Parts: sequence; structure tokens; C-alpha cells
Amino acid sequence: MTIVMFYHSKVKEDSVEKMDGLRKEFRQLYEQHGIDVIGRWKSIENPHESYYMVSYVSEDDYQHKTRTLHEDENYLKLSSQLNEIRTDFNAIRLVPL
Repeated sequence: MTIVMFYHSKVKEDSVEKMDGLRKEFRQLYEQHGIDVIGRWKSIENPHESYYMVSYVSEDDYQHKTRTLHEDENYLKLSSQLNEIRTDFNAIRLVPL
């Protein structure tokens, strides 16, 4: 069963450019780990808010890829930098009806 993760993130309003740079680094990291990013979006009204969706083919795929990602030193470094500028984060796990 496909699992889609829908993420919503807010950063400090003066940190949009830093977030854009981090996003590029996260994109490369996700590619290295074979994580399928469906898309990324930024709010027109609030450019400090962003959304993205990631697809996994199964629960096992989700568990494996997130575990290996969270063990990656570069991911830990980038996440620490992101947490310094992030003001809110929400993750929603979706499955087909």
C-alpha cells in the first residue's frame, strides 16, 4: 500500500532565503536515499510557509528509507540548521482510500 507523507513547514519570515538553500541540499539527500518527492510548493501569500509530499511504495519502504535517512550525518546537520529557523512543522501520513 502506497504511503504519502504531506509536510507543512513554517520558518521565520527573515529566513526564507536560508530555507531555499537548505531545501536544495535536502533534495540532493533525498535523491541519494531513493526518496520519491512528488512535489514542493511555497505559499504565495506567506512565502515563509512551504509544503511538500513524499511517496513510499509500502510501510516497509517508509520505515527503511526514513531510518537510513535519519542515520545520515548530513541529514542530521541539515535538520539541525532547519530547526534553528523553523517555527512550525506538521506531518500528515496519507494512504489510499
